[in-house]
Amino acid sequence: MIIIVGSLTFEPSDREDVISSLQEVTSLSRRDEGCREYSWSEDLDSPNTFRFFECWDSQESLDKHLGAPHEKAFGERNLSRITGATAQIYSASEITEADD
Repeated sequence: MIIIVGSLTFEPSDREDVISSLQEVTSLSRRDEGCREYSWSEDLDSPNTFRFFECWDSQESLDKHLGAPHEKAFGERNLSRITGATAQIYSASEITEADD
């Protein structure tokens, strides 16, 4: 499993359109084959910084997602507006469910 976490920061003036594009890409990405988790949230301490968390079954699944039309459209719409970014990629070998 591939896990990706990070953040993207935008100017306050771009906020509404960024949120709209995040909603669109999230809805479509969650349908991608191999997607286990795909979410965005705003950093409570840093307005206009949006944190992402993604889990993919394999590198192949992630690569297909990165080449998908909705991911490319997200990049075209937003890459030039990003004012800060972080990302870390992890590989997990086992899934353990937490006890209730």
